Amino acid sequence: MNISISREEFEAKKEVPRFPQCPVLTELQIKEITETVFPLTNPQPADILFIFGSSRDDEWQQVAGLFLKGLAPVAYIGGGIGGRSFDAGRPLSHLIRDDLVSFGVPFETMIVDEKSANTLEDALFGRELFETRGILHKRILFACKWPHGGRCLRTLRKVFPDSELFPFMYDFKYEGRLITQEIREHWWRDEQSRSFVWGEYQRILLYSGRGDIST
Repeated sequence: MNISISREEFEAKKEVPRFPQCPVLTELQIKEITETVFPLTNPQPADILFIFGSSRDDEWQQVAGLFLKGLAPVAYIGGGIGGRSFDAGRPLSHLIRDDLVSFGVPFETMIVDEKSANTLEDALFGRELFETRGILHKRILFACKWPHGGRCLRTLRKVFPDSELFPFMYDFKYEGRLITQEIREHWWRDEQSRSFVWGEYQRILLYSGRGDIST
């Protein structure tokens, strides 16, 4: 893989910092942000399992479990550049595929994107692949990290307006800390979580405001 951008350049292109300063929030604001950032997880049988790229070594056993339960016949993995790809010299989607194979997902049931650098490109390039290969996508079961759910949902609504969407948010580790569904109930109580979720909320407002994702 030939990465034409450095890790530093990639991070500098982010429009919203990973951990922006979060203002003091009212109870009403906390409720609105929670409902916007964290859709309720609802895995259902689908035509395809859509896995958003992730730059970290996440808990992929949970995602593999969706496929092994027979909820979808094929999986799409987004993600070209970011995080682990700089050290490995391989697309994120390849690294994620390796992880899923290690948990029992058959290699031949997965298709991968190799050029995406963000969530919107995960969806756009995925649609290109589905249409080129004639892959059914009327029902999409999508998997992403907990704080990423609201943005992924709105991105898919924009790119796949005629598809039924079913969210599944999985646990992940950040700096050795396991982030689970409990973050939805108490994200505002500690500084790191508050800043992280506030950043996601700002991205949703920014991207929906300019029409990149659904409102």
